[in-house]
Parts: sequence; structure tokens; C-alpha cells
Amino acid sequence: MNYSELNQMSIEDLRMLNKRVVEVIKMKRRANSLDVKESLWVGATVKVNHPKLMGKELRVEKINRAKAALSVLNGVGFYNVPLGMIEIVK
Repeated sequence: MNYSELNQMSIEDLRMLNKRVVEVIKMKRRANSLDVKESLWVGATVKVNHPKLMGKELRVEKINRAKAALSVLNGVGFYNVPLGMIEIVK
């Protein structure tokens, strides 16, 4: 679908399309978070996809429903991070 096709759609059709796109995005984010949550364990070493924590390795202290509590290895700091931003270090 290109810009000219979108431009020809009515406002109601565009709202419906937007609603469906948002639903798909949310579904994919939930699935990604569940995959990460299943692969996490307390004590795992992880990285976080965020500029503030770039280059730091963290340890999982607690896993909650939507976030994980992480502490910085070899440093000071404690963060609650959304599961979707966590990557396990192998």
C-alpha cells in the first residue's frame, strides 16, 4: 500500500486500518516479551537496549509480570526494565 492509495481512503477506513495495525504491533510486543520472560531466570546476565544502559551487563534479580528488576554487574545501580528491552548475554 502506497501513499496515493492511503490518500484515497476515507477517514473512517484509515481509522480502522490504524486500529488493526496497533493491535498487531501490541500482539507482537506481547509475544516478544513472553519469549524473553520464558528464557530469563534469576541470576542471568543480560544487556538492555537503551542508551542509558548501553555497554553495561546486568544481572536479573527478580522477574515480574511486565518488567524485570536488574542490578549492574561490577557497578552500582538497580533498574526496573520492560521485558521487551532485555537481551540475554550468551
